[in-house]
Amino acid sequence: MIVAVHLGLVWVVGALAPPLAWTAIVAAAFAGGALGLGVGLLGFLAALAGFLMVITATRAASVLGGTGGRRALWALLVAGVGTAGWVLGWAVTDVAGLGVSRDPLLAALLGGVPFALVAGLLLLRGWPFSVGALTLSVALVAAGVVVLRQEPSDELDARLVTAGIYRETSYVVAIPGYLPVGGRDYGDRLGGGSFGPEDPGLVPPDLFITITAYPRDVLGEQMCGQPTAYDSRLTWGACTVEEDGLVYRHNEVAHGYQVPIDDRFVTVVGTPAVDHDLLRAAASSLHPAGADELVGAQVEAGAHYAAQVPGYVGQVTGPSPGVTYTPADRAGNGARSVAITLYVSYAAGEDICFRTTECTPRDAGLTYVRDEDTHGYVIRRGDVNVRVLGGPQVAKELLRQATLTARPATDEELRRILPPPRPHGRLERLRHWLRQF
Repeated sequence: MIVAVHLGLVWVVGALAPPLAWTAIVAAAFAGGALGLGVGLLGFLAALAGFLMVITATRAASVLGGTGGRRALWALLVAGVGTAGWVLGWAVTDVAGLGVSRDPLLAALLGGVPFALVAGLLLLRGWPFSVGALTLSVALVAAGVVVLRQEPSDELDARLVTAGIYRETSYVVAIPGYLPVGGRDYGDRLGGGSFGPEDPGLVPPDLFITITAYPRDVLGEQMCGQPTAYDSRLTWGACTVEEDGLVYRHNEVAHGYQVPIDDRFVTVVGTPAVDHDLLRAAASSLHPAGADELVGAQVEAGAHYAAQVPGYVGQVTGPSPGVTYTPADRAGNGARSVAITLYVSYAAGEDICFRTTECTPRDAGLTYVRDEDTHGYVIRRGDVNVRVLGGPQVAKELLRQATLTARPATDEELRRILPPPRPHGRLERLRHWLRQF
């Protein structure tokens, strides 16, 4: 009987203590200064006094009821640990959507639970009571941890909005022989954006030549007795003076020639895979560019230089007066020729044949599309169009199968590409920490 009275009184005082403490805290916040500190201390002492009265009246029920010092320790433990349990329980019920904190009756009835459990936990006389309190406490804490680790149903959507990712256009696919590259790697070989060959040896080298005219050189810097053009990519590395006086320069990222013409230095620079003899021939045939030599551009007289580069097509580039030559046959030039891209767009009002050189309906709802640099398939999936496009060297059948197997990303897959959440507040930091385990 004394145990029941003991726990009942603890329950009642525990239910009253949190509201009293919160009232004191609010009063302290408004009062400020020494007055606020005094009000806060008064509220804490009032709650502590209530627990001291309980243990004094029912001292026979607890192993800590024998002396005044033990009773004070009991009051401090029940008040402190019980309040911590009360805060945790309040947070758990709110996260679980039980609405306890919004119902005064439920809050009053359940507010004393954590204090009663602490009072019974190893402090009551008789092991059955202590074991029961311990078992129930462990069960409640475990349930609370499970609830706090759960992600709210709207949290994923909020994180997607923050990251600028739309669920409707987030599709994934695994492509044999390819791996995702970039930020849309969902794991397990699934990607939602760009893909590159799994074997790096299958990626053709980049082939392009740039011809640029530089109006000035770097003071005091020379290579093989030749001044160095300012901002050129041939300012370091090794050099060789060839029989006709041309200076061949080469380094880890580029090689070519720097040719003095009038008051300028004109550089002929190629990527490492460009043939040396092709660069030499280009450097030997430099001349002011004519409008008919460059594709799709109007050139200023005397500003750009061109060359004879068999098998290459030149285009004007900037900001310096320059011309870039790329192979006329784009099928085997660089990573783009073997790359694959999954792209999903809203279908409403979209013309899938826009800016294509071929747009042909095929079986299974597919449409084959081609432009100057890519080819692939488009398929309608509900409100979106799903495209899988590849470079000229990618097989049609591989692109077809990838288009058919592309599917919406699951919630778990979406979480993998999202940046880590930034928890705000102590509760969110606690929940974030619990999810790490």
